[in-house]
Amino acid sequence: MRGFLLVTLIALITYLPLHSQNRHALLIGIGHYPNGIGWSTIHGDNDVAIIEKFLIGQGFEQKNIKLLTNSSATKSVIMSSLVELCDKAKPGDVVYIHFSGHGQQVTDMNGDEDDCFDEAWVPYDAQKEYIAGVYEGENHILDDEINTYLGGLRAKVGSRGKIVVVSDACHSGSGSRGLTDDEEMYIRGTSEKFVIPGGGANVVKKDAPIYWLHIGACKPYQTNYEYKASDGLFYGSLSYVISSGQIDLVTSDYRDVINQWRRALVEITRYPQDMDDEGRPSKRSNLMF
Repeated sequence: MRGFLLVTLIALITYLPLHSQNRHALLIGIGHYPNGIGWSTIHGDNDVAIIEKFLIGQGFEQKNIKLLTNSSATKSVIMSSLVELCDKAKPGDVVYIHFSGHGQQVTDMNGDEDDCFDEAWVPYDAQKEYIAGVYEGENHILDDEINTYLGGLRAKVGSRGKIVVVSDACHSGSGSRGLTDDEEMYIRGTSEKFVIPGGGANVVKKDAPIYWLHIGACKPYQTNYEYKASDGLFYGSLSYVISSGQIDLVTSDYRDVINQWRRALVEITRYPQDMDDEGRPSKRSNLMF
């Protein structure tokens, strides 16, 4: 009898942390940028619906998934939503952050990039070009800003918590949509760098540790192409691969998941595009979620 009670107690102690674990998500998708700021139309707003459905299938509750699309995805709203997400997070929680939109390289001002350019998400209100006194990059979301936020989030969820960040954008390519044969081709990002005069400082630090998993749709030197699905709609290639996967992320090793997504991405893209990843979702566990 004592042995039975001991086994039951151990099982209960093991179960409770998992049972109390919450899963939170912030999904950002921009397809239509304002006229006059330089950005072409893409379909980042299509991505959030398929990713939301995917996450619900992975055990996320709809009430814990926040969606920001198009005009609601300004820098101030995105950053306040990130802060709100961090405030809600508790030790052991799973947090998934997804950005689908344009990406751009921006002059590195603090000397932490070997190539002298930061990578940036392009919110709804970020212009494509630097214009002194008009727009000087204040609405771009730099990787430095995201990393600072993620450091605070890691402190909240702790070593057992999981953080996964997906960026279905790019900072290379032509930055415009065009035609190839008889089919439309949509490209996310631009090869035109956002150059800030007087920047491009010498590298003073690099290789900061990554305590979360970041997955990008392509390598820094590649272009991120959208994918036309059987429903006739365009999606981010990485978003489509993630949403259509059959693997259970709660019980799967994150390396297995990444390898499966990488193979699937190669299969659907018409041009060279290799998924990029760094870090790991948790310090204590190799499971994705």
